[in-house]
Amino acid sequence: MENEIPNEYIENVINELYNFFGVKEFIDGRKIFSLIKKGEIKEGVKLIAHQLGLPIDINITFVPDRYRSLDNLNQFQSTHLARTSQNGSLGNEGIIAQISIPDYLPFYGTREMNNYPINAKISQNCKKNPAVFSMVMAHELSHFLLYSLRHPEKNNEFYTDLLAMMLGFQNIFKKGRKIRGIIKSITYGYFTDEQFVFALKKINLLLKENKKKKKLLLKKFKKVSKSVLKYEKKLFEFKKFLEYLTKNINKKILQEDDKKIGVFFQPEYMDELELFLQECKEKLKTIQSFLKEISHYTPQKVNQLAIYINELKTYTKNLKFKVFCLQQNVKILKKYC
Repeated sequence: MENEIPNEYIENVINELYNFFGVKEFIDGRKIFSLIKKGEIKEGVKLIAHQLGLPIDINITFVPDRYRSLDNLNQFQSTHLARTSQNGSLGNEGIIAQISIPDYLPFYGTREMNNYPINAKISQNCKKNPAVFSMVMAHELSHFLLYSLRHPEKNNEFYTDLLAMMLGFQNIFKKGRKIRGIIKSITYGYFTDEQFVFALKKINLLLKENKKKKKLLLKKFKKVSKSVLKYEKKLFEFKKFLEYLTKNINKKILQEDDKKIGVFFQPEYMDELELFLQECKEKLKTIQSFLKEISHYTPQKVNQLAIYINELKTYTKNLKFKVFCLQQNVKILKKYC
């Protein structure tokens, strides 16, 4: 099914979807493919649904390869995703996947969506090409996702393909959209090859830019972690010298050092040093958890990335200054130890 949509339209849709859904890092399709090959179709489909943020329960019915439902109400049928390369006409060669949409559907992200049962009819040939099947199911479940949001473009096939690609199925679409045969090739999806390449580049560029920010945060996280460790060691050394001086109160202190050392023994002085160390560790713990979890880049999370990057810049400056101060303090105390 050739189409005349311009690249500008594709780019606008990608930007619109990004502002609402963000973009996800690639899902590793090998586990999904392995489950499908072994015939564990439900488990494979649940992984696809989970990647799309759909914690649903899937009830699967297997149908003959060339099955056609007489009732097309409230369901998506993916056989029309397949087209042959010979004449561009709709093909019957495809894997069939139908998902029923109930009259009442919980909103996306609500508790009611957890383990919500949906019915899917899947052709028995789905194991022949797990990549194609995964692509088809990602497409159909993206329809389901848009329906759960009451999205105005919930029936728009281009939106649906782009949404699935943006939510981590870029590589699976690339792998599964075309099957080359001896006589003819079958292409799945609604984009021409040129449109698909354009969309893939745009989506991957968004992903690359966001991963670059994540990499920068990770770099600064490691740098601050090393500085905190250095600060902690120097603080420990400083405390040990103070303890020694406390036990040896008869040490004669030079006049030039007397006032400085007096400050060291003030309770709030040490408290401030300890509190700063605790603050640094708590901030690093928060950022570490954020870094472990972030593979889905929404505008809100990208903004949080920028906030953490700026915070770590400040911590780097403060740690450098405080380590220097502790080094000077230790230098003073060493005279009397």
